[in-house]
Amino acid sequence: MFAYKQIFPLLLALVASLICAQKAYPEHWGEPPKMETMDLRPLPAGFGEGSGTRFNWIVEHMKADVAARHPNRIVNQKGPWPEFVGLQGKYVKELLFQDIGMGDIIVLNQGTPVTRDYRPNRVRIFVDPSSGEVVNVPNRG
Repeated sequence: MFAYKQIFPLLLALVASLICAQKAYPEHWGEPPKMETMDLRPLPAGFGEGSGTRFNWIVEHMKADVAARHPNRIVNQKGPWPEFVGLQGKYVKELLFQDIGMGDIIVLNQGTPVTRDYRPNRVRIFVDPSSGEVVNVPNRG
């Protein structure tokens, strides 16, 4: 009984540290924001959960890495891909094909009617018809 009382706090601390463990951010991004909002949401690219402030910080840096063609950019293989909003649709299609190796990546004009079936091997990229820039977050389905 006495040993159980001593081991329980250690096990609890171990479980808590495993739950809170997150994937490390790239060094070239610098420090994450120190002041954050109090909401909790899934973060992109497998970074776990965090605030909307941290979400925006990650997307901003991922977008900058894509634009700069950084050799050590984070590759988000599962999606969704918020870092591609605002980039050219054809370029995004090439990047997604390189990153996830799927052939069923479709670029469509915003407002194009589509089927409502879900296919995990399909990514639809909706672009502005006049500029060709991605307007919605690309996602599987």
